[in-house]
Amino acid sequence: MKQLTGSCLCNNIEVSLPDDFDYMGNCHCSECRKLSGSDYAAVGGIDSDKFQLVRGQEYLHIYHKSDETDITFCKNCSSTLFSRKKSSKKHNIRLGILDNPPRQKPSFHIFTKSKAPWSEITDNLPQFEKQPD
Repeated sequence: MKQLTGSCLCNNIEVSLPDDFDYMGNCHCSECRKLSGSDYAAVGGIDSDKFQLVRGQEYLHIYHKSDETDITFCKNCSSTLFSRKKSSKKHNIRLGILDNPPRQKPSFHIFTKSKAPWSEITDNLPQFEKQPD
């Protein structure tokens, strides 16, 4: 299986993961909008045990968002890299950090009920007002 690499803007942090996402989607919730500075965030979920930090441990900054979620940034360039979901043991990778293209593409939109008022979803992907079960 092909390995993907990802990195932050300053390239101090590098990650590696198999090209085997469990899901890929676009999240329109207000938290992802604030975190990304955009109208949505494209993420891909993968089992945490498949994710590897190659280098840059000393540059990681972890924001403890909730008992369920930690969000990881680069201390130097402030790139948002991934979040870790504790109960599901998943890493949600910000797809924009990938250095090489994955075989999959985002296949849904979630939290569309709270999407930015100026944002218009123009593709035919399934839309969920909240998060699907």
